[in-house]
Amino acid sequence: MPIHFAGAGSHAPGMKAWTEAADVTQKDNLFNGYARLRAELAASGADILVVLTSEHWVNFFLDHISAFCIGRGTSFQGPVEPWLRVPQVKIQGDEAFADSLITALYDNDFEPSFSQEMALDHGTMVPLHFIDPEARLPIVPIMFNTLAAPQPSAKRALEFGRILGEVARRSGRRVGFIATGGLSHDPGERGHGRIDQDFDRRFLERMADADLTGLASYTSADFAAAGAGAFELLAWVALAGALGERRPDIVAYEAVPPWATGVGLVSYAKSLGITPPAAA
Repeated sequence: MPIHFAGAGSHAPGMKAWTEAADVTQKDNLFNGYARLRAELAASGADILVVLTSEHWVNFFLDHISAFCIGRGTSFQGPVEPWLRVPQVKIQGDEAFADSLITALYDNDFEPSFSQEMALDHGTMVPLHFIDPEARLPIVPIMFNTLAAPQPSAKRALEFGRILGEVARRSGRRVGFIATGGLSHDPGERGHGRIDQDFDRRFLERMADADLTGLASYTSADFAAAGAGAFELLAWVALAGALGERRPDIVAYEAVPPWATGVGLVSYAKSLGITPPAAA
């Protein structure tokens, strides 16, 4: 069965916590982009959502760090930040589907960690608030280590995503994927507030072209030069691996200084044959 929905979007906490600080035109462009993804998800018929997301010292610290961690709990709750201005929700998990991903990854020389108890922060909850505000779909969250060196390579993330895509297509489920994070930002670091628009636009072009070779060629130094938060784009690279040669549309991009982040959105709806609701 084909993948039913796929998209990616930034998860800057300022999008909700200090929405009004942004230029209204930029804010409207991004919020309208997320509204498009929400409508496409609703039209897709997806019955489960795999969330490729980032760990922000909520579940793990220096006592335990893994490259990838799969949430196999029966439910998840978030956001952990009381200031985020996103309502607290409890989201159903899917342990059986999570186990199918874990098994396939182990069969293909990946050994992800897994967790029965995973808390969700802005990295997961901001995008989910926009695309599934009623938390109607069960999720399998997959955390990427994007904070502590060494992080997985882009090449490794691409292959990781390819396996996820294979499992989704043979599962008999109507699987959707959302990747979250990025683009360029350096939260709390020396370059806080700096947005590398050239890096952002080049990365988005490679996503839109399904340039898997180019996406796999990013090095840790490339991401670090665009800010510590740019490592979150490993989740986007994994999404590209899951979708293979399918090409997404760039839905929106804005460099938003008050949110200290280059914020982007892409959608695979056209390449997956999802009819936009307005054209239905």
